[in-house]
Amino acid sequence: MVLFDFDMTLVDSSQGITDCVNAVASKMGLPSVTKDQVLGIIGIPLETGLHRLWGDYDEAWLAEYRRIFRETEYAGIVPFPDTLPMLEKLRSIGIKVGVATNRQIAEPVVRAVGLFDHLDLVMGLGKEYRPKPEPDMILAAMENLGGNLAETVYVGDTDIDMKTACSAGMRGVGVTSGVFSASQLVDAGAWRTLDGVGFLIELVRRDVG
Repeated sequence: MVLFDFDMTLVDSSQGITDCVNAVASKMGLPSVTKDQVLGIIGIPLETGLHRLWGDYDEAWLAEYRRIFRETEYAGIVPFPDTLPMLEKLRSIGIKVGVATNRQIAEPVVRAVGLFDHLDLVMGLGKEYRPKPEPDMILAAMENLGGNLAETVYVGDTDIDMKTACSAGMRGVGVTSGVFSASQLVDAGAWRTLDGVGFLIELVRRDVG
């Protein structure tokens, strides 16, 4: 079984999130941000990310982001070229695949980018789970799909993803499609590192039950 982070692991969401954050900035009179700045907050809870960007936090900023994000953010999110072929190949050889992301609600955006029907499970935090690096969500995803720790890996692009896998007692596969290098992902606990999800098939065939 393979569980995935979503943003910057299966999809390049950097432009969509940048556009949405800057729309909030324009509305609220806040400084605009660069894509590089936004890359540094992808994968952490949005409230924390906004505070990191602007040194402060107001519930009105989050409310505005949520008001516009489906139209503004979704338009700028695209799957990486290898994502869909990789998911289809894994399922064709009997490997279950799922998404477990720090997004509060995951299904709408996964549907919007055309990946929902190629996954066995899509899970966000909702009101049930603590954000990564707490392991609650990925353990629940594994159990929901009938998996076990010996035969499950968690794939992600950040140090938080790798720390989450370690906390769960799960093997973590780091992909360098975000801002973290292979060495940084290893330092955070990665079992293996790859240049992107397109290299996952060989690893799964060789090392994942």
